[in-house]
Amino acid sequence: MSKRPDITAKLSQLVEKRLDSQNMYWSPEVNFDGGKKRVDFVGLHSKLGAPEAVAVELGQFEFYEVKSSMADFTSGHGLTFYGDKNFLVCLPELAQQLVEQQAIPERVDMILCPDKSWKRLVPKIDRMRVGLHRERTAAEILWEIVKTHRESEEVFDE
Repeated sequence: MSKRPDITAKLSQLVEKRLDSQNMYWSPEVNFDGGKKRVDFVGLHSKLGAPEAVAVELGQFEFYEVKSSMADFTSGHGLTFYGDKNFLVCLPELAQQLVEQQAIPERVDMILCPDKSWKRLVPKIDRMRVGLHRERTAAEILWEIVKTHRESEEVFDE
């Protein structure tokens, strides 16, 4: 597997599988800052398990950025980490390069890589912080997820 789009697609499928398995409300390609920043995946994990408004405020927002190569990582696109938990998803080789170059972004809590069978994501580097650390309000993050869903529906309705 050497082509960037193929690697990105397979890594993205593993992120989707992870989000689904954790029963998260999630969306791909969520825009922030008036469309200037985009996150590959944003998920909301409600600690209360109920569809109450307070569940959003007390829930945890997870941000996932998928990077297929060092060129992708340094492209200037992505690397938006506004969540309570922030994950970089990449190949083990890229994770190792980032460690060696001390280039892991400050807000990255964990680097996830595919297991040997490409069936799930496993932690490669874990710098997980305790507690909520989001840089944006829950309302803003949820609103951007809702707008993303609305825009995708408009595309399919045409």
